[in-house]
Amino acid sequence: MRILTATCALLLALPSAGLAQSDAPTPGRELAELIYGSIEGNPTGAADMGEFVNFGQDIFVSLDSNEDGSVDLIEFTEWDFGFNFIAEDEGQERAYETAQKVLFAIWDHDGDGEIGRQEYHKSMVWDFRRADTDDDAFLARNEFLSGYVVNLAYRAALTGL
Repeated sequence: MRILTATCALLLALPSAGLAQSDAPTPGRELAELIYGSIEGNPTGAADMGEFVNFGQDIFVSLDSNEDGSVDLIEFTEWDFGFNFIAEDEGQERAYETAQKVLFAIWDHDGDGEIGRQEYHKSMVWDFRRADTDDDAFLARNEFLSGYVVNLAYRAALTGL
């Protein structure tokens, strides 16, 4: 029940969190920009859905530490780009852990406690479409930073939004 409540709270906060994004350099923003740079291979500065989904599939393989084709909550929370260190530095470990659980719950479409490969793929497609605010089939840097659900959740956790 607490995860459901936290999920609802995060979903309600997502639009305002995206609008509240600052251009000020922070460790979290710098890390998100680095991540975007590893996704985007287009010289025009925008990632297409193929790049985004392929990047996601690479992440899934990395998340699936026991190589069983699905990711459970332990695998999900043990793997990290480095946001956990930022959360520690900011004294926001509990908020960050909650954000991880909320993301897991969002991506675990059937609620079975595991994110299968197809669930993850479906989530990546949905997340891309949601973040692509101008609906041009490309994610510009600003769309990724302000609209990608992972960035929104972690920003909210790390800044106390």
